[in-house]
Amino acid sequence: MAPPKIAIVGRPNVGKSSLFNLLTRRRKAVIAPIPGVTIDRLEEEITWEGRKAILIDTGGMGLGDSPLGEEIQRQARKAIDEADILIFMVDVREGLHPLDKEIHTLLKKSGKPYLVAVNKVEGPRWEEETATFYELGEESLYPVSVLQKKGIHDLMEGLFARIETPQEESTPGPSEVIPLAIVGRPNVGKSSLLNRLLGEERVVVSETPGTTRDAIEVTLTYKGRKFILIDTAGLRRKARVDSALEAYSITRTVNSIKKAHVCLLLIDAQEGPTTQDQKIAGLIEREKKVCLLAVSKADLLTPHEKTRLEALLAVKFHFLPPFTPIYTSAVTGKGVTRLLEEAASLNNRFTAQISTSTLNKALERALARHSPTVEGKKLKIYYATQASTAPPHFLLFTNLPQKVPPSFQRYLEKALAQELRLEGVPLKLTFKPRR
Repeated sequence: MAPPKIAIVGRPNVGKSSLFNLLTRRRKAVIAPIPGVTIDRLEEEITWEGRKAILIDTGGMGLGDSPLGEEIQRQARKAIDEADILIFMVDVREGLHPLDKEIHTLLKKSGKPYLVAVNKVEGPRWEEETATFYELGEESLYPVSVLQKKGIHDLMEGLFARIETPQEESTPGPSEVIPLAIVGRPNVGKSSLLNRLLGEERVVVSETPGTTRDAIEVTLTYKGRKFILIDTAGLRRKARVDSALEAYSITRTVNSIKKAHVCLLLIDAQEGPTTQDQKIAGLIEREKKVCLLAVSKADLLTPHEKTRLEALLAVKFHFLPPFTPIYTSAVTGKGVTRLLEEAASLNNRFTAQISTSTLNKALERALARHSPTVEGKKLKIYYATQASTAPPHFLLFTNLPQKVPPSFQRYLEKALAQELRLEGVPLKLTFKPRR
């Protein structure tokens, strides 16, 4: 099998030939601070940690209308056509140049895989400036210094990872299975709601509080989405935990919250939100799970009682992300399908993968509205990236990672949720020192 071909492309004088010489361990390419020095396309076989490849150096693209410039561009385009993967090189010290954008557009149209290498990143100041190139809309950037031989290992490993395991670009679809826990105090109608969702008597329903001792899991498919419905024992006040079995049921409820994505917290329409309901919501919030607030037995409410209840819910659950309660009735079926639709929508947000460029643009807008000063020093956030999903976890690189005020963190959580359309789901923010 022939070695894969790697072409280095970019505008003039960004360091393409320097990288070529470093990787081939020869001074085959002429280096000079004059655009257009590399005229011919150069090819050389390289070995990187036991893996072979053909490395191609190209002339700088965008040299104007002279015959020489046209020939350089023709050779560069031919290298793009022949390559299996490309290194698109840019210069951090000159920033994002209009030619960089044109070349980037050309690469995207080519359909070839490529990595963006940001060269001349030498020192903290230039590390900060790397974030400028997220405007290209790429998920990952590779900061390198060919002069100092920094970042080259990560770049080459990234290249061979793409060559050996080609990555198809796709937008992650919704999670296949949605774990939905139905939680609340005893006798608020959890089992009745579950039976209504399933359309059959799968769970014993009784007027006696605490009938459901174990967490019961059943599968439901609605509009092509599969739900794992978890019915749990009601959480009682500690003073009423009078047996080891009851304590075990509480533990099962807490475990159900931990393994769910969305927790449907059922509130009794007649009793309204209680301190115990707040504690359950607090558990959901602490575990960074989605809290979908539902009101059971809503068919018994008058319009006046509904208005009063909404005001109480807003006060009692002020610590949750913004929410809109759903009014349900297991007797009439009111709001039942809406619960599933809202749970699916929230789960999509809970498992969302946000592109790095979208995230950093949202962060930039949030910081433009509010950016605090801490102990006389301006808090700077240079860029952000997503670490994981369920919940969305973002890493933010800053100059003061240990001194971010809690109030500012809450502001960022709310602002990013709005900017990224992640309303209703908890966000996890981790502040780290700049790399």
